[in-house]
Amino acid sequence: MGSSKTTSDIAIVGAGIVGSALAYYLSHSTNNNKKVVLIDRSFSQLKGSTGHAPGFVGQFNDSEVLTRLAMDTVREYTNIPGGFDVVGGLEIATSCEGVDRLRSRCEMAKRAGLSAQLISSGQAVSLAPDLVKDDNQIALYFPGDGAANAIRITSFYQEQARAKGVELIEANTTEVHQVNGRVEGVMTTSGLISARKVIIATGIWATDLCKFDIPIPIVPVAHPYMYGEHHTPKLRKAPWVRWPQHHVYARDHGDFFGLGSYNHAPVFHEPKETAIGDWIGQFDQTLNEAMHFIPEETKLVQRERFNGIFSMTPDNMPLVGNIPSVEGLYMAAAVWVTHAAGAAKFLTQILEEQPVDDGIKRALDPTRFQGRDIATLTQESLNGYNDIYKTDESGALRM
Repeated sequence: MGSSKTTSDIAIVGAGIVGSALAYYLSHSTNNNKKVVLIDRSFSQLKGSTGHAPGFVGQFNDSEVLTRLAMDTVREYTNIPGGFDVVGGLEIATSCEGVDRLRSRCEMAKRAGLSAQLISSGQAVSLAPDLVKDDNQIALYFPGDGAANAIRITSFYQEQARAKGVELIEANTTEVHQVNGRVEGVMTTSGLISARKVIIATGIWATDLCKFDIPIPIVPVAHPYMYGEHHTPKLRKAPWVRWPQHHVYARDHGDFFGLGSYNHAPVFHEPKETAIGDWIGQFDQTLNEAMHFIPEETKLVQRERFNGIFSMTPDNMPLVGNIPSVEGLYMAAAVWVTHAAGAAKFLTQILEEQPVDDGIKRALDPTRFQGRDIATLTQESLNGYNDIYKTDESGALRM
């Protein structure tokens, strides 16, 4: 074992949006006398999913827990200069069945405390003329939703955390160091970093450090996304748009449009150095079909395409909380940009032994799959990929 480079109270492994938010909240808490270190392979370039996420944030979810995390997250993001554009969001129904579901979602969203309204196809076109055709049944409009600049948000959290004394260490973490069932730090390419508490926040790579006696089904999956050609930005960005029945979504990035789709067979894709994987042949047809939803007048032409790898779990919920079998070990993984700040605040409360909502704690518990077979859990995660945009009571709509 190498000599200790740094001694800390809390070591956060992974400086994507979740890990960086944790560093920020821990350093700004009322109990901020603890030494916190934030460790990542690269701070100059975000190599994980944070750096490549489409970034649009839809707060309402059939899962009450995810809705609450998303609402809390948006409240935090809107306080960050340049961090969040409140452009709104649109869900489009293309059939009578889709209309019924949007009506139900509208009422549930209102009960959750969100602003939501059903609008006509023509009204949807007026809000996003470059992205929506006037041949739909109805649309559900969320005026308080928007788009997150994940890179800017992450940088802000890191800058503010550093100003409060958090040490940023660029190194590759190879293992969590344990002695007699208790965390003593992490081993990195720069040596041992001692810590009384360790948080694994490495996203799609989290299972590399999960060497304990419970299944951690964080499954990396391939996903196609494309950027259109650059154009002169409009005076106001359009709302993000998604067609839940067809597993397609689009976003106005300002000077170009983005388009993605889940309408393909799920693909397990082991990540390498970044969250960008090899292009997969079937994705050509997937994006070509998705482009049919965009008005011809927009003349959307593919400028860049990529396979963005992200995390799936069997129940579409993140893993946030402690690992009881290893004292001092915690996780914040499989967390999307939509829920990152809320999840980080929640784990900060757990770390500081503050009262938390038991329902949320159970729903996010990293050990909730204990006793299950990892092969079955992996398959369940893959099976849920095409239901990312599913909008029935059993599906958790995330993004």
